[in-house]
Amino acid sequence: MKIVRKKVSLQVFDRIKEMIQEQDLKPGDKLPTEKELTELFGVSRTPVREALSILEASGITVPKQGGGSVIQPVSLTNMLEQIQLEFVDEEEVLNLLETRIILESEAARLAASRRTEEDLVLLETALDRLKQSQTDTQIGHKEDIAYHTAIVQATHNPILIRTVDSINHLYEKAIFYSLLQYMKLAENRAQILAEHEKVLDAIKKRDEEQAKETMYHHLLNSMKKFKRSMEK
Repeated sequence: MKIVRKKVSLQVFDRIKEMIQEQDLKPGDKLPTEKELTELFGVSRTPVREALSILEASGITVPKQGGGSVIQPVSLTNMLEQIQLEFVDEEEVLNLLETRIILESEAARLAASRRTEEDLVLLETALDRLKQSQTDTQIGHKEDIAYHTAIVQATHNPILIRTVDSINHLYEKAIFYSLLQYMKLAENRAQILAEHEKVLDAIKKRDEEQAKETMYHHLLNSMKKFKRSMEK
């Protein structure tokens, strides 16, 4: 396996996280300005700007008029533990997403055919939790995965269930990275929820082809978002 150097912006992001924890910064406290961070870490403005954008998109900070950023009044410990933007190999993640498109599109079709009333209850519960988890300060990536897992479980195919489960831990990092900036806008959150609802609606109606098609387009959109996130 090749070793890939971690992006400078993610190194800066990690250093800022450490600074927040070590200095025990509280909500309302101000971070150093972009210029000050550039001098502190000995890097150019671009990676510092990217790192600050990630903090803002995560709901940890908000920009302060006149320069700098201010810590948001949220649970910093939980937020900082949640954010683990390790460097990911783009080609490997794209291969993973392609695999999920193949597996989960067919899983949605099978779920529409085989689902039970108990499965529907679990799916509706998972979707409700997903809706509640996606806010201005949370992206709900774990709940997103739980919803997809519930669909796969509704196929009642033990081999398919184990196969998808085996790659979920890899997918978690990919989906977090791709959704981080995309999900901060309410209209984007609404779009993704609408896609999830269409899949569930097709499964409820036992419309196998519609379930497969809606899942295919949903996961294809996820791949496109990941590609855009890697270009930034």
